[in-house]
Order: sequence, then structure tokens, then C-alpha cells
Amino acid sequence: MCSNQFFRERSNLKISCLAIILLTFIFSCLPADAWQFYNGSDSAELLPGHVVLEPDNWGRNDLMEMRRRGVVPLAWLNFSQIEDHRLVPLDIKDKDYVIASRYLPEGKKLAVFYSQSFRELLKARLREYLLKGFAGAVFAKVGSYDVLSNSPINRSEMWRLVEDMARESRRLNSSAMIILHDALGFYDEIRQNQLISGVVEEGLYFGHQGRQVRRWNRETKLKQLVSLQSVEKLIFLAEDARTDERRRFVADESGRHGFDHGFAELPLDIERKAKYGQKK
Repeated sequence: MCSNQFFRERSNLKISCLAIILLTFIFSCLPADAWQFYNGSDSAELLPGHVVLEPDNWGRNDLMEMRRRGVVPLAWLNFSQIEDHRLVPLDIKDKDYVIASRYLPEGKKLAVFYSQSFRELLKARLREYLLKGFAGAVFAKVGSYDVLSNSPINRSEMWRLVEDMARESRRLNSSAMIILHDALGFYDEIRQNQLISGVVEEGLYFGHQGRQVRRWNRETKLKQLVSLQSVEKLIFLAEDARTDERRRFVADESGRHGFDHGFAELPLDIERKAKYGQKK
């Protein structure tokens, strides 16, 4: 009798130990401290941490459920092409806020970011997204001012727009996160601005189509990112690493520097869901 009880207890202990080992293995395989750039439609696929989303794809209930699970949703807010293929207020004329450019892919348009109508449009979108329940916004493609004209005036106008939108974000939500994307040319200003939470940097190690970044190019950018981190700015790396070996390398390097890494096809772009069978 005692012998049977002993073997039963020993068997239960063995099962418990195996369960603990299995759970430890599962969680050790999850990408720790990895942010996500998500263009899908199933929130169950999202792991806890920061995730950048197309805001029109998600409702308030979706966002509340994400935040209950430890997911921090950030809205993708494009500062150069926000109204590409979208409905706009009827009182804003097309010429007032977008231009076509021979340097852009077919069908793409670039915002005249310094026009008042486009600024108001951005502000309306930002208000909509923050009140819906997003924890903050990624101000995307703020470096695109140089496609219109790479002049000091355009640069200062874009930074003024970033600051105005950052102040509006904090007015709507005092704890809103503001992350800048494509902002390498503004790193000096970002260091000094308390409203900016961090940056998304594409291709520090592996860039477009998985190409490895040259060491001398990487070192210059890395020095700037470390400097930003020293003033407590978040660093989100987006890497087009296409093999397990390269992903492990990025994870190790990110851990060494304290950066948050994520993997995506570069350049980063995100789309709305299709409605009525048409791509938006």
C-alpha cells in the first residue's frame, strides 16, 4: 500500500517537473523585449509589448482587449502620405495637401506637410486615434520633407509640425507615447525634447531586402542611437533579417545595447483592411 502511494507521488512529481520544464522552454523561445509591426487582423497573434498598428483596422474594444493582455498599441500616423487612397473632407482640395512626384512609386502622392489643411487633417486623425484608445502614435516618415525639397526651411517646418503634434498628443493624453520614424536628421532635436518618447530606426544591421548594413554606416548611426538612449529615449530597431542566424545576431546586439528589436520587411509600410473587396 505504502509502496503504491510512493510511486504515485513520485509519478506526480515527475509530471510536475516536466510541465515546468516545458513552460520554461516555451517562454524562453518567445522574443523577449521585441516590439512588433503588425499588418494582420487577429489580435490573438500579438505578444505583450509595444506594437505598431494601422489605426483604422481596429476598434476601441480591440484596443482595450490588447491592453488587458499587456499589449501597448501605437497608431501608425503617416506624415507624408496619410490620405493616400482615403476619403478626405470635401472642403479640402487635393492640391492643398498632396502632390504627385516623379520620384515616387506609381500611384503614390506626397503630402505638402507645411500646408494648413494637411496639418489640420493630421490633427483630426491624431485626436481620433488617441481618443479611441491607442497608447500613443508613431509619427511616420517625418524625414520625407527632403523629397519635396531638402532645404533648411523645409526641415525646420517639419520639426515645427512634429512639435505641434507632440504637444497636441499630450494635451489629449498626458501619458501618450510619441515615437518618431525616419527621423535620423532630427536626432539632435529629439535629444532635447521631453515630449518625444523614442524613435523607430530601420536597418541598423540588415536593411532593404535583407542586405547587411556596412559596418562604417552602422557605427555612425549606432553612436547616435546610444546618445539618444542616454537621455532615456526608447529605441525600436526594425530589421529585415531573413535567417534565424541573423535574427539571433540582432537579438544579441540589441540586448547588448538595451535596444528593443523587431523584424519586418523594409521599408516599413502599413495598410488599411480592404472594404467591399477593394484594396485601400
